[in-house]
Amino acid sequence: MHSQPTYRLSLPRKYMQAIVFEKIQQLSIQEKPIPTLTDGDVLIQTELCGICASDLAALRGDVSDYAPPVVMGHELAGVIVDSRHPDVKVGERVTVNPMISCGTCAECKNDLDKYCNTVEGIGHDIDGGYAEYMRMPKHGVDTGKLIRVPDSIPHEELLFLEPLGCCLNAMQETLFKDSVAILGAGPIGLMLTQLTKRAGLATYVVEPMPHRRTVAETLGADLTFDTSSESVAHLRDITNGGVDTVISATTNNASAIKLAFEIVRRGGCLNFFGLAPEGEEFRINLEEFHYAGHKLMASWAFSRASLEASKQLLIEKALNFEPLLTDRFPITDGLDAFDNAAAQRGVKTAVHP
Repeated sequence: MHSQPTYRLSLPRKYMQAIVFEKIQQLSIQEKPIPTLTDGDVLIQTELCGICASDLAALRGDVSDYAPPVVMGHELAGVIVDSRHPDVKVGERVTVNPMISCGTCAECKNDLDKYCNTVEGIGHDIDGGYAEYMRMPKHGVDTGKLIRVPDSIPHEELLFLEPLGCCLNAMQETLFKDSVAILGAGPIGLMLTQLTKRAGLATYVVEPMPHRRTVAETLGADLTFDTSSESVAHLRDITNGGVDTVISATTNNASAIKLAFEIVRRGGCLNFFGLAPEGEEFRINLEEFHYAGHKLMASWAFSRASLEASKQLLIEKALNFEPLLTDRFPITDGLDAFDNAAAQRGVKTAVHP
């Protein structure tokens, strides 16, 4: 016998607007049916959803972990408006852990859901938050992928919970000593700037765009630099040959990789956090690498623990997100929103109903 809906809010219509990733270089605004629920599912009404660099990369064709056609969007803030799950109430404010995994394999048991063989990504494989409504399936709720938050967290900050979780994961994995250079002052670079300052590190931000360097300075960067050879030489000089750690929070093309190695000291750590253009390769001379003693790594995504830590930082108002969310577009202007984000106008672009 099927259980009846535990909580339900009548929806005024049957269709919604959504931004659909159809294929590489093809994005469209479509009218789609509001998702229907089965037992255990919940329906989220989107309040705000941030445009992630990974979505821009997918549209360009630089990454392959998307299954179009799909409604993109995984950095969302929303509210439950329909629930067929006994543990979820209408009116609860939520975001999501966008990696729906099996919950039982060795990777999932070790909080490494991103390596689960059956993982599906919200906004990658199943419809996400660039729509007026989004369905969270029962399995996602049952495995803890629906993240409830108190009303004290405004949606303008809640949309940063997932990317901040990625930053916290990188902070845990990266080797630090006294100084760090962050390449890129986009949303990720600016959150990392605040986290490294909280950790007591001398923090230098390298960013070609003046308006983003200004935001980095506002958020506590010790010094900011453009990418000119003179600036790079100055950074090396004031750090006595290079910083202890470099986190590349930008597109890891050949010039970014070269810059990272120019500003790190011997024995230092390089974390290539950002995505790379399709086909980008990185070659090293093993003898030179051996004697330079560099520690190379790549952090990506988050853990359940880092998302929980992110939630706590949001509750504590530990970080300043106000300068990050600079541009908002209605979903119906989603193509303009993507153009705005791709042109790196402002810092963070988000869409809303």
